[in-house]
Amino acid sequence: MEQNFCIQENKRVLFIGLACVDLFQILQSYPIEDMGHRCTESYWQRGGNAGNSATVFAILGGLAEYFGTLAIDKELQFIQQDFQENNVVAQNCVLIDKATCPLSVVIISLGSHSRTVLHTNKNLPELTIQHFQQKILQPDLSPTSLQYGWIHFEGRDNACEVAQMIRLIRDYNIQNQSENRSFKPIIVSLEAEKLRLSAELIKHDMWKLPDVMFISKDFAKSEGFQSMADAMQGFFPRMKEEAVLICAWGEEGAAAMSARTGMVFSAAYKPQTVVDTCGAGDTFLSATILALTKGRPLKECITFGCQVAGAKCGMQGFQKLKEKHFQV
Repeated sequence: MEQNFCIQENKRVLFIGLACVDLFQILQSYPIEDMGHRCTESYWQRGGNAGNSATVFAILGGLAEYFGTLAIDKELQFIQQDFQENNVVAQNCVLIDKATCPLSVVIISLGSHSRTVLHTNKNLPELTIQHFQQKILQPDLSPTSLQYGWIHFEGRDNACEVAQMIRLIRDYNIQNQSENRSFKPIIVSLEAEKLRLSAELIKHDMWKLPDVMFISKDFAKSEGFQSMADAMQGFFPRMKEEAVLICAWGEEGAAAMSARTGMVFSAAYKPQTVVDTCGAGDTFLSATILALTKGRPLKECITFGCQVAGAKCGMQGFQKLKEKHFQV
């Protein structure tokens, strides 16, 4: 039986991973190589999986914090101000001197609704276990002073460091539960989206670490699975006994699995007109976590995630989600 994922209303969800700058170029059709093209629109937006998910979580009414490395570069003020305007706490971020802010150029074709992402990260280092201990989970931190009920990790190139962070949280939970039966452990989730993460998950024995594991369609297909159901059945035995596995599959919706519920599904919720699918996966993840923190049944959680992600695909960026007044 999976654990209760409810968290106290005054506790934050901490999203750990990348925040960068996205430059969107909107064209009627995908550009032909070695030719000039005129864009119908161009705009800047703060991006990054963890940064996006924190933003959506806050827009939906949750208490969100972002934690990651930020370059002391000309884009720093833009990123910090955007977090502040969206009510995302980002005061604990590690500022890195003599580094360049990661940049993604996102090409969106209005004709095919495709998105092509060209990402550059010249020299911004990833978080380390030392950063995590200094800023988030200090060795002598008392349970009453901890602000987090849930910590989510975007699976990145620092898998070894992330594994250590999750184990540190696990040890913290075990110690405090042994001393106080009323202590509510910190929930941990992990996202496996990037294909290069596969070997690292095995190398650092990470499959059995999180309470909730999010798998992307691309990651599942790279592992040889051609459907949500196959991915669930293939990945679930790798998880710890009480964990939950969740996988979004684009236009086919999403699936989730736990020992108690078995496999459950949600259909996709398509907007009347597809405008911008960039960040839809981050939106699904964030909305699903929000529903889980409210104690909703697993099927309802992924259904809510699909509803919010579908609405996001019908708008540019995330801000108009505020107008939808979603109720968990």
